Amino acid sequence: MKKVLFNSVCAAVLALGMVACGGNKGMKADSASDTVSRRYVGTLPAADGPGIVYDLTLTNPAEDTMGGDFALSMTYLEAENGKDATFDSEGQWTAVEGIPGNSSAVYYQLIGSGMQPDTTNLLYLGDSVVLLGSGLQRAQSNLNYTLILAD
Repeated sequence: MKKVLFNSVCAAVLALGMVACGGNKGMKADSASDTVSRRYVGTLPAADGPGIVYDLTLTNPAEDTMGGDFALSMTYLEAENGKDATFDSEGQWTAVEGIPGNSSAVYYQLIGSGMQPDTTNLLYLGDSVVLLGSGLQRAQSNLNYTLILAD
């Protein structure tokens, strides 16, 4: 009985890992190791400018893991006297299941490694992720907060 339960739990974790990682589409494996990476890009709305270009790379040590490292570059368009300003961050990410109103939804939680670590949550939608606001809610506007999986 314990063996059946253990095998069921392992299968569920592996299946969730594939969902969280988007299957194999858009994933790039490092030939020197089992490291897998995915890159999401897009221009999101900004309060005081034409937008913020997000370039997010998620890496994990193997296809079946539920987290790893992230690198995020945010370029604020025309931010400083008409010139772009880029800010980089990095840290750890993990795939989490369940948001209000959808217990089976998967989102990526990014936790920065800075002095005051920021947490960013992105709803996983297969070939894209959507920035979530407070309370793990999608924005209540018609603005586009989607990053697309880059090949």
